[in-house]
Amino acid sequence: MMALRLLLSMMLTMAGCLMAAAQQRVVVADAVTHLPITHASLYTNDGGHFRSAMSNEQGVAVVAFPFQRLTVSHLNYERRVVRRLADTLFLTPKYRSTAEVVITNQEPEWIRRKLKQVVRLKEQYYFTTPDTLLYDYRTQSMGTNSIYRYHLTGLMRPRSIVAGNYAIMADTSDIVASDSTLLTDTNNLRRMLYEDFVAELDNAFIRSHKFFENTDFNGGNGNEVELRFRSKHSNDDRGWIILDTARCIVRQAYRFTGTKTNCRERISAFMYAAARLMGYRIDSWTRDYRVDYQERTDGTLYPAMVNYKMYYAGRDGGSDSQEQQFNEQTGGGFPNMEATLSISPCPGTMPGDTIWHELCPSWYIKYNTEADRQREIELSNLPATFTIYSSEQ
Repeated sequence: MMALRLLLSMMLTMAGCLMAAAQQRVVVADAVTHLPITHASLYTNDGGHFRSAMSNEQGVAVVAFPFQRLTVSHLNYERRVVRRLADTLFLTPKYRSTAEVVITNQEPEWIRRKLKQVVRLKEQYYFTTPDTLLYDYRTQSMGTNSIYRYHLTGLMRPRSIVAGNYAIMADTSDIVASDSTLLTDTNNLRRMLYEDFVAELDNAFIRSHKFFENTDFNGGNGNEVELRFRSKHSNDDRGWIILDTARCIVRQAYRFTGTKTNCRERISAFMYAAARLMGYRIDSWTRDYRVDYQERTDGTLYPAMVNYKMYYAGRDGGSDSQEQQFNEQTGGGFPNMEATLSISPCPGTMPGDTIWHELCPSWYIKYNTEADRQREIELSNLPATFTIYSSEQ
């Protein structure tokens, strides 16, 4: 009897330890600035069951599952694997990390003059290429109990020679996921291409933001400066620009936008009002966009590397059967997404039997024609090899 009570006591103690381990609170933070990291992913595949958690806007995550190895990742940081949690987990930034943007009231007059010159010259420098490009696209999306990764490579035709739209040829197309029914997802690819920073930089953007020079910037040639910016109207729109002041071209750029700015810029006010009448609500919508432009021998530039992360949480008051069928045919989208795109000039000639897929701009809330729906279904069903996710991947 004594032995039985002792065994039960040990079992209860072990269960308590497991419960404690399954309810741990941790802060994920930048190792350089010590600022919290929003929407970092913490996940494990121990025992063949995928489980994940995500940090909130204060960098806090609650890990409500046991694990032996926990991966902590964010698009802008080096991935980290831990076996136990400390109070704070620090991630090393992949790129230079700066503190929160602080805009002073003293804005040098030359900044707006140079930026307006960028707007006047951008068609000449950024959107005149006729050549075919090579691309490498990777996207990853996570839910509480699922993971999705898609890798797509091939040739790309720029929008300037394809009736205003980009087009791609798929060379390799690979899905790794915990659900074998998932489809090919090109949404982030299209967002990175069509939501290009320079393409969206116009005089209205310049008027609606405050700028100042980061005098601590130490990179590039003697003509390059770092400009930090913030919206005049909302605190969820900020970033930086690496500007070549001699040629008036943007070399690099980063922009973060939150729910208020995204709702204003990315969707029609009329369509959002109509969606709200039908019970749809956007609870949270954040977007991180970083781009590096490379120069060709002729002096024109292209987006050689793009990093994109989006978190989107909304509530749907219900949809009709046609909309449900469309979601099944296109995969339905993901709430927590991140992606990278690398582009380079194509050294060879284009094959004569290339099959091109038109990349229409990605949308958030809009009325879709039948032609729109068919294009979305085609891009969601590209031929691909499929692998079930394992703990080694």
